[in-house]
Amino acid sequence: VGPSSMIMAVMASGFNGQSFAFNGYLPVKPAERASKLKQLESRAQKENQTKLFIEAPYRNIQMFQTILSSCRPDTLLCIAAGITTKEEFIHTHSVADWKKLPVPEINKIPAIFLLYRQ
Repeated sequence: VGPSSMIMAVMASGFNGQSFAFNGYLPVKPAERASKLKQLESRAQKENQTKLFIEAPYRNIQMFQTILSSCRPDTLLCIAAGITTKEEFIHTHSVADWKKLPVPEINKIPAIFLLYRQ
């Protein structure tokens, strides 16, 4: 649904809808991506602000794995993929809980990733 998918993702996540920031694409290089994720996570904590970003659909799984390995266990992650399609997947869990779940089937599906504080 294009630009409106960001608003729909924020609403479905249960995160702060009064203060959020769209951060576009994060760096592709693993070390730079991990550093940027930690920066966004820290800002979400300090500013009580939902952080949104996207990834090329064929790299969604790599992004998911980087989030799990880079972010704190208590950080909340929402993945909103395939919004308004039959593949729609919108789930919110802590990083610790995501680690206990199967890898979501979001490969090659447009997705928005959201970080927030617990």
